[in-house]
Amino acid sequence: MGAWGGGLYDSDFALDLKATIRAVLRAPVGDDELLAEINASMGNGVDTADSLDYWLVIADQFERCGWRRPEIVERAVAIVETGEDVALLEELGCDQSAIAARRKETGRLLERLREPRPEKPRRIVRKPQPLLLERGEALAWPTDRGASINPYVPADLLWKLGGFTQDGWGFGIVTDAGHLLGVLAFYAVQVLKWRRTERPSPDLAIQCPRAPHHYGTIGALHLQRARVERLGRLPEAAIGEPPERVHAERMSRRAVFRGIGLSGAFGYDAWNHWVVPGPKFVFGPPSGNPVGTLEELDPDEPDQRPGPP
Repeated sequence: MGAWGGGLYDSDFALDLKATIRAVLRAPVGDDELLAEINASMGNGVDTADSLDYWLVIADQFERCGWRRPEIVERAVAIVETGEDVALLEELGCDQSAIAARRKETGRLLERLREPRPEKPRRIVRKPQPLLLERGEALAWPTDRGASINPYVPADLLWKLGGFTQDGWGFGIVTDAGHLLGVLAFYAVQVLKWRRTERPSPDLAIQCPRAPHHYGTIGALHLQRARVERLGRLPEAAIGEPPERVHAERMSRRAVFRGIGLSGAFGYDAWNHWVVPGPKFVFGPPSGNPVGTLEELDPDEPDQRPGPP
């Protein structure tokens, strides 16, 4: 529950819900469908510790956006006035500073709900967002000990994260790209096992084991900052099995409505290599044999790049 830190947005649940609301408010859907999308994404099955924050976060975000739903305001006001969230905090054993912080924050929320800002129309995305990547193309990006460039940080500030010195490449393929609700762009990438220092060749994708499909969204600025290179389209045989349809629909909705960044795929190699031992590239290559004049790759060859510090 966000209440563990006192603030309304001190939990992953509350932050995910905030991102979901912001994304859904832009979708070209009616009011009732909008609420159904939020509930389907975040409301179904929330446990007791999150259920109160669910109503408070929705009420807070709707008021900030100038969008009113009386039934949500009534539920949030009732939670604050009766002290349901504070009582739950005390039951969970939170310290008094967290409880005081919660009372202060929800008190300010209550004032805004009683005197909300003027209503304003939602800023709906009416035209399909441009697709920056295409299904079936290969991608490469620079890496430093397996880690990609953090695209959320400007290049001149990377030194604050320890800097970035390229010693290898990431390699991947775009396995899905499209629009949710006809306008909101999403993508899926499979990271390929590339443990060499040289720049990968698109033709070798058919021989590389691959990670699970990672669904996410990304803008032109973040692609530029991560220095992602589009290497061209691959033969269908090199793409491998497409994502399972039901899973793809669920993950694309989750990516768009929760604001999951596609750049998480670019750092998959380093994160999986350093933090989570075990299988890293669970899907085998479509072909383990050389094709034509291609250089033979051994999927089990040792990592030729520098290891973690």
